[in-house]
Amino acid sequence: MPKSPLHRSFNNERDPFSEWRPILAFLVLVNAVGWLACLLLRATFAAGHLWAFFAFVFVTVWSPTVIALALSFSFEGTLGVRKLIGFLFRRLSKKNVWYLIGIVVPAAAVASAIIIARHLHSGAAFLPLEALPLTLGLQVFTGAMGEELGWRGFLLSHLEHMLSPRVAALVMAITWALWHIPAFFFPGMAQQHMPPAAFLLMVTAFGIFLALIFNRTKGHLVSTMLAHFSFNMCLAAGGAILGSVFIWTLAVIFSIIAIFGLAKLSAQPLRIA
Repeated sequence: MPKSPLHRSFNNERDPFSEWRPILAFLVLVNAVGWLACLLLRATFAAGHLWAFFAFVFVTVWSPTVIALALSFSFEGTLGVRKLIGFLFRRLSKKNVWYLIGIVVPAAAVASAIIIARHLHSGAAFLPLEALPLTLGLQVFTGAMGEELGWRGFLLSHLEHMLSPRVAALVMAITWALWHIPAFFFPGMAQQHMPPAAFLLMVTAFGIFLALIFNRTKGHLVSTMLAHFSFNMCLAAGGAILGSVFIWTLAVIFSIIAIFGLAKLSAQPLRIA
């Protein structure tokens, strides 16, 4: 299989099995943390302790970053940590339009799904203005910042060292979607109101879109953070019931975007030095 545009960021002298160890370790650990947090905290929150809800959210959301940093140090020492953090501080890509695409496409997709849902009598109230600052802060310091260094910076870059960009994007997106499953079993999470199949399809498709943005900006994680924030913030803004109509509509929209993304990843992989 063709090697990733990111392969120069990692040691090429390792045997194939050793290259898979960080990938497998990351997937096992992030899923273990998610399920353990769910099992240990769900009863406490159900008993009325609000802190358990926020503990579950922040522990699971930030676990990919913490685990990615720990594994980078474990497998490659301080050099591995510097390489991983380097994805945050790369020079602005010359193809600046992809930063804008990363922001606009998720917003447009969510807005389109809201319009369709409201037309089909699945509308809801929009976020009150007074709640906007708190919501902005929560969205910045949860998924947008907590997940990208692990899932795109660590996992996707390692996968692209072993697989083609298209296959790497699919593997990353599918495993990222499955990682969200514990949220369906934790009281108070929005996933409890969503059809699981539609949610998993939506997240998988969005993950492929993030892989495209990551590659087109030469691995600059700020671009995927902006895209992730745009998506989450637009969802948090309200306007539609987070049920079957809205989530299935969004899943279909992002599936179309993902097909485009896979074609682009397959045809024109970029070299990320």
